[in-house]
Amino acid sequence: MLTAIQQMYDFDAWAMGRLLSDLRLLKPEEYAGVEASGHGTIRDTMAHLLSVQWCWFSWFSGSQKPEEAMQLRIAPEQVSTLEQAASRWVAVREQTERTIKGLSQEAVVVEWPINVPGVTVSALPLWKLLLHVANHGTHTRAQLIAAIRRCGHAPQGEDLIHLLLGR
Repeated sequence: MLTAIQQMYDFDAWAMGRLLSDLRLLKPEEYAGVEASGHGTIRDTMAHLLSVQWCWFSWFSGSQKPEEAMQLRIAPEQVSTLEQAASRWVAVREQTERTIKGLSQEAVVVEWPINVPGVTVSALPLWKLLLHVANHGTHTRAQLIAAIRRCGHAPQGEDLIHLLLGR
């Protein structure tokens, strides 16, 4: 399981690098003004994507208690330019990589307490939480790629198979 988690986050870093490259195709007014599914503009959705990974990994790394980590947010104004978003991503990526590198096979099966209103599950193994965050990143990147296409640009292939085949 640990190897699969490590590979998912290698993919996450690779796909984010390609997404950031694809975002460079946009004019500033497209980045700030074109809607992406679910979270407002492309800029707003980028802030959401970065916030989610930052807050979860702040908990996983032990730097924040869960209730504090889940309150962390990157405001859209903090990523108002692509350069700001790329800079934020570097910090999130470094935090993610440190956390993933510090994991062991034993650590990923440890149950982590979950307190979600309306949900009866009270704990999940860390590997399931890590997969949730990776899956969220893939889903949100797809929303951003669709928005880039709606602007008339042709983003690169960012599917996992492209990484696995060395494309």
